[in-house]
Amino acid sequence: MLQSPSRFRRQTLAAVAAGLSLGPLAHAQTAEAPAAAPIELNVPADVKPVALGDDALDLENADKLKGVKKAVLASVAVYVITEASGAATAGAAFRDRNMASASTSLKVTGLDPARLQALADDAHDQALAAFRARGIEVMSPEALKALPEFAALAALGDKNPLAVDAQAGKGTVFSARGLPLFHLDEQVLLNRMVGGLFGAKVEDPYVSLGDKMAGGFRKANLDTALDKLAKASDSTVLMVRLVLTAAQVKAAGGAFSLSASTAARDTLFMPAWTNRVLAHTPAGARGRASLKYALVSETPPGQIVDVTSTGTKVANVATTVVTFAAALSGVGRGVAVSTQDLEMRTTPQWFDAVARPQVQATLEGLAKGLAP
Repeated sequence: MLQSPSRFRRQTLAAVAAGLSLGPLAHAQTAEAPAAAPIELNVPADVKPVALGDDALDLENADKLKGVKKAVLASVAVYVITEASGAATAGAAFRDRNMASASTSLKVTGLDPARLQALADDAHDQALAAFRARGIEVMSPEALKALPEFAALAALGDKNPLAVDAQAGKGTVFSARGLPLFHLDEQVLLNRMVGGLFGAKVEDPYVSLGDKMAGGFRKANLDTALDKLAKASDSTVLMVRLVLTAAQVKAAGGAFSLSASTAARDTLFMPAWTNRVLAHTPAGARGRASLKYALVSETPPGQIVDVTSTGTKVANVATTVVTFAAALSGVGRGVAVSTQDLEMRTTPQWFDAVARPQVQATLEGLAKGLAP
């Protein structure tokens, strides 16, 4: 005799609570794949070059970026994002239909903080060379650090390196060559809107809500210190920010969507806008040159591996079975759940081979936003 839906649901719930097998469905979805061959983390033989197009820069207050004959390079910050996650739910708006929920987390392993600091230091040297190649007289780091006004500016900086946890993921910020690190919302430094005067405010996904709230309190002191340094040196103060997103997860779905999905990218992603050079003139004006489009590596900076545990896979199946049993009994709805944990495994040598040419191309491109 067929069981009633409510009885089937009760039995299923009891089986899950007792940790018992959920039958052929659970077995089919949680069976382990044959052991994979050991992963070889070797530097790719051919790292494909990246290049900025002719229309690669977004210039804000472009007139303030012209006539820059003398400059000091006061800050070079390199953000390396190594943890990201994404989640989506679909079908929530349809009461009489099933739902789907998908979530993925990605963590980069194998990086060496000392090598990342060296990457930031080299970025400083490349930026210095790129600005000088534009015909701009840039003060030497030694002369800059001897200025009392620079010491006052440096006193306002954050610790280096700095761990960050924001909407776009977790990572670490490295400041180059002992220069101060200013982890601030880009909107605090120079406001940005899209869609005209009454358009939407652009968000900086690499700073947390707490950073954004504190930014306004720090701005006054920072503005004063930058003004004093610019006037004392009779130079435009340049501040470089580079964002290297090695962990990136995208989610797609929504209340009115019929499917939910997530996808992880095995690229080194340098986003638009937040990769920039900020210019603060002796007159106290600011301009910003940033990437107009994201720069994405064609060579992966590591290899993505699925490390989802058997327990998580069983939990996914259990949730699906229980909720569909509830839907059959007329209570709730069926929910298909997918939770995935990934690692991008790399080595310092592999990451360097992909990141360094991309950083150099970005810096050379940003320098073109300044006109002596």
